[in-house]
Amino acid sequence: MQKRFVLLPMALAIAGVMASAGVRAEGIEYHGYTRIQAGGTTEGGNLQCFSGAYPVRSKYRLGNECDNYSEHSIGLGFGDTNDVWAKYHLTLALQDKGSEPDNTIGDSFNMLHRENFFEAGGFFSAGALENAKVWVGKRFYNRHDIHMSDYYYWTNNGVGGGIEEIQAGPAKLSLAYMQNSPNANAVNDLNAKRYSLRFYDISLGEKTKLEGELVAIKGSTAGTTPAGSGQALFLKLAQDGVLGGFNHIAVVLGKDAGGNGFEWLPTYAGGGEADSKSFRIHDHLYFDFKGTNITGMATASYAEVKPGTGDKQTWISYGVRPQYNFTKNFSIAAEVGRDQGKQGASKPTMTKLTIAPQLALAAGAWARPVLRGFVTHAKWNGDNGTVANGVFGAKKAGTSFGVQAEAWW
Repeated sequence: MQKRFVLLPMALAIAGVMASAGVRAEGIEYHGYTRIQAGGTTEGGNLQCFSGAYPVRSKYRLGNECDNYSEHSIGLGFGDTNDVWAKYHLTLALQDKGSEPDNTIGDSFNMLHRENFFEAGGFFSAGALENAKVWVGKRFYNRHDIHMSDYYYWTNNGVGGGIEEIQAGPAKLSLAYMQNSPNANAVNDLNAKRYSLRFYDISLGEKTKLEGELVAIKGSTAGTTPAGSGQALFLKLAQDGVLGGFNHIAVVLGKDAGGNGFEWLPTYAGGGEADSKSFRIHDHLYFDFKGTNITGMATASYAEVKPGTGDKQTWISYGVRPQYNFTKNFSIAAEVGRDQGKQGASKPTMTKLTIAPQLALAAGAWARPVLRGFVTHAKWNGDNGTVANGVFGAKKAGTSFGVQAEAWW
């Protein structure tokens, strides 16, 4: 889905600087993502979004995104890809809350430093390390998501280093050290250090592959703060050709420091948790019924956390987003999603329906850029608390509407 192109003027300028320093630059790649929207509600005011209360951990995103967000990544290559080579990666994200003016004052605008790392390869001539590459820096690492809910059920992002693409018989292996805390922090700060073993590209048939990651988490401090440890395991079965598309089934298990949350683990795992256990299973389906102009996606999730102290937490989520293309460029997408959680006596629920006419350059659920209009209606219960910044008051239902542009490249 992502397309790359070379920014020649910038590449030539940087290449000239690098050449003067005795380094050969190969050009710049640029790719990214953006979404921007505007709208309102039946109660008045600007666009509002609907989400479930904890322990619900995501929302169905079609017609239900309120922040204007863009992410911009560049890659600068050095050396010869047929020999020893290196590549620099930088990703910056821009996010505003739709206020005027959009700036860094008053927390109305954020600039996020998402990636900043080098990778390099070609150092090993043969054997299991022939195609291996090493890396150091801050990066997205082994991220897996459900697109229609923008939910990352596994992500090991952070600062660190490692080696990838080690050939081990029928599998590939990667080793990494990661941390999410900055350096030069306070003496009593508790830092989670993560040691990762990835295994992937394991063929279980012509159209089925298995991959996984085992992470050991160790709390570390220079002070007297109690430091614990934990483990997290991710497994994913990817099947192509299911209903003309694909189906991904993932299981995530966690213990102690790796078992105290529903998402963003192990990235934001701490080091002091004990006796926590977690279990999650996620299914992400993309379907493409050939000859019918019907494409779309569906998902279902079940998650539970048993903390060392306190009530067990559960979350159930399921939804579907079918799309029908009347022509190559015009379609209508509909998305319905249901979330329900439980923690003690609290049982929040949220059900959301969106209808969205769309214009795109091509047909299909993954076609981008897309310009869409939308109407979104949601219903929730009392345990879900205040929704949409209180715009709907004591009501247990509400409607929003608007337009959105979304693209990746």
